Amino acid sequence: MTDAMTTATSPYAKCFIPLESDPSVLNDLMYDLRVSKSLALVDVVSIEDPALLGVIPRPALALILVLPTSDGYERHRRSTKKMVEGAGDLKTEAIIWLRQTIDNACGLYAILHAICNFESTGYIRPDSFLSKLCTCSAGNREALLNDSVDLETMYTKAAVRGSTLPPPAEDEVDLHYICFLRSPNGSIYEMDGDAIGPVKTDLSLKHNEDLLDASALECVKRCIARGDADMNFSLLALVANLGDSD
Repeated sequence: MTDAMTTATSPYAKCFIPLESDPSVLNDLMYDLRVSKSLALVDVVSIEDPALLGVIPRPALALILVLPTSDGYERHRRSTKKMVEGAGDLKTEAIIWLRQTIDNACGLYAILHAICNFESTGYIRPDSFLSKLCTCSAGNREALLNDSVDLETMYTKAAVRGSTLPPPAEDEVDLHYICFLRSPNGSIYEMDGDAIGPVKTDLSLKHNEDLLDASALECVKRCIARGDADMNFSLLALVANLGDSD
């Protein structure tokens, strides 16, 4: 998730225990953050088999990819500076991108990127922490995330729920979460809190397509190809219309 420990020279304000990439753990955190239960994260067990993709509820509003922090990932992250600087329509598309300032919390930032943008925002309960995060000024979001005791309490509750013993918050881990979103005009964005901003990819979706259609899955495949033969990847989709509500 990081290549630096939280020290006096670190970009991180504090450390969290890393989240396990278990949909039930991540969903419980979303619901504690007062996201409607008509949204859920589900496992995507194959990006090649149409039959397995076909059982996933649609539409898919976002994808969250868990990937190893390989040399290929680090090279790509460094290369995104020009891609971010060259994307002139970021303000027009009103993207909320959050710089990761909490070490080992990339799972949280991926969830926030998935929920706080575009179609997903309609599932956030009014007067919640997420509602405040979405509506406050960009300059105040980092402080809101860093200083919220309620957020840290909800996060810690989820982080200790996994099926494996969580490592100490100060430990470095070798997995990282990133999010893929579709903008209203169909552009596909790669959202990584450890990058310097939201990355507009060169792929897009048609008006009747979602994040499980071919162009979005191609973005995932590109990330996997950068993994230096490390296949320790997992993928989750944020889906709607589950018939569950609250």
